[in-house]
Amino acid sequence: MNLKMDYSILTTSNKNFIKRLTHSKRFKIASKLIEKYDPFTYLDYGTGDGELIKYISNKSKKKIYVFEPNEKMRKNLTYNLNNYDCEIIKTFKGTSEIYQNFFDLISINEVFEHLNENDCIETFKILKKIGKKNVKLIISVPIEIGIASLFKNIIRIMTKQTHQDTNFKNIFKSLLSMHIQRPNLKYNDSHIGFNYKNFINLIKNQNIDIKNISFSPYNFLGKNFNSQLFVEAKFSN
Repeated sequence: MNLKMDYSILTTSNKNFIKRLTHSKRFKIASKLIEKYDPFTYLDYGTGDGELIKYISNKSKKKIYVFEPNEKMRKNLTYNLNNYDCEIIKTFKGTSEIYQNFFDLISINEVFEHLNENDCIETFKILKKIGKKNVKLIISVPIEIGIASLFKNIIRIMTKQTHQDTNFKNIFKSLLSMHIQRPNLKYNDSHIGFNYKNFINLIKNQNIDIKNISFSPYNFLGKNFNSQLFVEAKFSN
């Protein structure tokens, strides 16, 4: 039975070379950041199909946990990580006491751009509860404003992989970092209208200290010629 699902087709198995490159690079960068902090208890929150876990080295020295709230994606995750020693968490509701003050490091990659502001705030509350006092956070989100957004949307149009609300008006507004009204959904598939600068301000308002910001796939190219950014952070004591 083939359980290969849409997420990998959109990322590491994408028919477009640039998309395959950027997504495989972000997994490599995320794994290096995880190794940098060398956690004992590690959680990938909103793990999708679990592809990141395959990139992590020194797995035997870590207790690895993954959480994916989407049931359909979780089935793919279970299949994808069948030969990996990690625990799949189905929910933090009702059983969150088990994991309270539990994790040394939590990564949250390509999750927050899909959530509305209230759900972002609620997610940070969960992360604070399940993380240890000095828990480290590794967060990645896409760059969907400025010059980078123009390149992204051109590629999406050329490859016929556009997101909902992709139109010339929104492409122009994204280029100029202008506000785009996004649907107030529990989960928004589209990246259109996501502004990482606003998200960074949201992080700071949650009493979270940002230690470093870097860019993917090639940090030296800066914000204008990269597709994602990584935030290394911790909760303020």
